[in-house]
Amino acid sequence: MNNAVPILFYLLGLGIHGVPALSALFPSKIAKLYGIPAGDNTLMTLLQHRAVLFGIIALACIYAAHSASARWPVLIGVVLSMGSFMIIALARGEAGGSLSKVVIVDAIGLGIAAILAALLVRMN
Repeated sequence: MNNAVPILFYLLGLGIHGVPALSALFPSKIAKLYGIPAGDNTLMTLLQHRAVLFGIIALACIYAAHSASARWPVLIGVVLSMGSFMIIALARGEAGGSLSKVVIVDAIGLGIAAILAALLVRMN
């Protein structure tokens, strides 16, 4: 149980946010990851920036795995990030199709976040 919280933060950081963050270094993977045409440079720039933001979230999760005082703020940020994407995707009718993988991964991430929140509440 003592290791569950750090392990789950690593899972959120590396498993959920780390993989798309790598597309910042390999922009050619962005089109495949999001199912979009690679020819739109403006869209690719925005998605590459999104990948950098995912890298920041991943690093924050790794930090929170080792710093108890950072856990709640990082967890809240992660939930706001994934939750806002889910709300926008659902509201725009984009939860299926090319974004369905992202929606599924974010739903899994929100489940991990819920487990983390329950564990953090129990620890206090």
